[in-house]
Amino acid sequence: GGLVGLLAALDLESIRKLYRAELPIPVDVLNLVHFKDENAYKWYGIMVMPLLRAVGGRVGWMGKHVASFLGEPRAEELLVVRYPNQRRFFALALNPYYIAVANPQRLKGVRKFEASFTHSADSLEALRRSNWVLAVHVRQGLEAVVRAVQSAGGERVYQSVETSPIKIAKRDHPANTNPLAFQSTALFRFESRAACEAAMSADLLDQLREAAGELSVKLYRRLPREEVLPAQLAKASRRL
Repeated sequence: GGLVGLLAALDLESIRKLYRAELPIPVDVLNLVHFKDENAYKWYGIMVMPLLRAVGGRVGWMGKHVASFLGEPRAEELLVVRYPNQRRFFALALNPYYIAVANPQRLKGVRKFEASFTHSADSLEALRRSNWVLAVHVRQGLEAVVRAVQSAGGERVYQSVETSPIKIAKRDHPANTNPLAFQSTALFRFESRAACEAAMSADLLDQLREAAGELSVKLYRRLPREEVLPAQLAKASRRL
């Protein structure tokens, strides 16, 4: 049992292949999370942060779902995490502390999860400054989608495309790294929720459907620092 059992659950062949692959860098992991227990997931965030820093990773953006314009709900929370390369990601995911302590905590918090290695040519700066972000997930037609949303007043701050699914565990599980259902994502900044909702006219949504076929269009609000903390810590930090 214990760590040995957890290590036995790893798909070492897939990991080895991915570790050696020549993926475009930097490597971004787009995380789309549905919660089983949101507070448990916040504790996971605290536990994993020192490891993330140690491997040179950084959270580019983290937001909470507030409105849906097209398609199935993709996530309650969206995160963009940037690593210098996928080997640094594996340095985190294969760390014994991560396997034995952090990941079991993540599984307590997560009901359903999509995450893939993606690549973006964009710096994270414009995205980091954005409070309201419209996420458009597509399989095709990204350029036409970007043009349409920009003409409606959205500022494109980030786009990425999947470069590889992430296979770590032998067994499939809804809370494991399931590949992204939509391979391309564009994120657009709006000044406010009202500005975004006003831009999402029936006409624009028709244009987007025409450009991309099936797609997902959601609005997220950036999570301020105090909302990232578990309830107990948020309370303590307010007292300080």
